[in-house]
Amino acid sequence: MKKLIFGNGKVPSVIKDSDTIVVPRTSCDVRNYNDIKSVVEKHGPSVVINCAAKTNLEFCEDNKTESYEVNTLGAINILRICSEKNIKFVHISSGCLFDGNHFVSTEETIPSPSVWYTYTKVWADEYIKNYGYENYLILRPRQLISALPHPTNMITKFSKFDKIQAIKEPNSITCIEDFSEMLSHLLNINARGVYNCCNDGVLSPHDIAISVRDNLNSGLEVVETTYENLLKFMPNRRVNTILSNEKLKSTGYTPRSATDALEWCVKNYNHEIFLQKK
Repeated sequence: MKKLIFGNGKVPSVIKDSDTIVVPRTSCDVRNYNDIKSVVEKHGPSVVINCAAKTNLEFCEDNKTESYEVNTLGAINILRICSEKNIKFVHISSGCLFDGNHFVSTEETIPSPSVWYTYTKVWADEYIKNYGYENYLILRPRQLISALPHPTNMITKFSKFDKIQAIKEPNSITCIEDFSEMLSHLLNINARGVYNCCNDGVLSPHDIAISVRDNLNSGLEVVETTYENLLKFMPNRRVNTILSNEKLKSTGYTPRSATDALEWCVKNYNHEIFLQKK
């Protein structure tokens, strides 16, 4: 199964395999329809995975046009080409579309975007679902962690702090190494539609920070704070989200627990064990 990935961030770094071609943004701008079409025609993939996105909340808020063009129009461009050529289209969305952990969000829950980034992701999802091309997957991970260092990996970010204020609010998390398995499983069974892709159970940012301190950075000072206090000094609203992964499990895939996934990530952090298996 020949796969073509647009984007070269932390997710492509883990999910790629020997049958995958990764197209970095320096080689193709997803805002340009003709550029995408040329790349797809050159490589002839059976699956196209869109990982190209502007994800930094502050950047998106300050650069609304660019983030809209990449996150929304870029996804639409790739979808149109996949539709024209009858190629499986996989779009990496986000669990951050839902704001609130006093309920569990399913694939049918109505999104409640709170910042520009999540609006751009909602618009892309809705366009894909209503475009009329059925051979697509929209995958929604949440609070990504990995054993592979990357500036946007939560474990990497936390490990670089001297002090962190962390909340104990429960959230879903997605280990990217497990997400790679989820994606492969869904492709192998030719699944279509929207799937929440997260590990079983929940963790809080405080749980993650404590694990980073105990395993990677003994000098890290972890200070428990409230969600309300966190929002006072964060320039853009952060959400707490619990995703249901029952639809994913109904396909025959059994996710690892969030606790076990976090423990595996910090124990194997920077060892690149997963990549050595490729």
